[in-house]
Amino acid sequence: MRSHPKVLLLSSDETETRKLEEVLLEYAILRRAGNLAELQSKLEGEAYDAVFCGWSFHTGTWNDALGQVRQRCPDLPVVIFSETGDEREWVKVLEAGAFDLLIAPYQKHTVIPILEQAAASYEARRLHSTGSYLKASEKVD
Repeated sequence: MRSHPKVLLLSSDETETRKLEEVLLEYAILRRAGNLAELQSKLEGEAYDAVFCGWSFHTGTWNDALGQVRQRCPDLPVVIFSETGDEREWVKVLEAGAFDLLIAPYQKHTVIPILEQAAASYEARRLHSTGSYLKASEKVD
């Protein structure tokens, strides 16, 4: 895994985006998208380790974005973030296939472990799907 995972941040709420950027900036390479068209363009143009997606934005919702990411990069982890939420929203997000739900306030001790887990999970799935790992029977002592 890269020392700084590349994260695509999808949000049209400047205040919320700024708060999350403050936490992530030191730990990730950030790219921003403000709508679904920008999301599509960014996904086609670069590789990412995770997508952080706002609950809603000008042209859609987290569920719309999740569907678009799944079409282009099925294993890419999508973390949804929201100013409010509870267990029902968290379950809804997980059942839809997102990696996790972050609820404000966004703080390093909650955001960074989720980013690290998402990036590590994505790297493991990529390695597994390409066969770029040693099977237990192939390990050399």
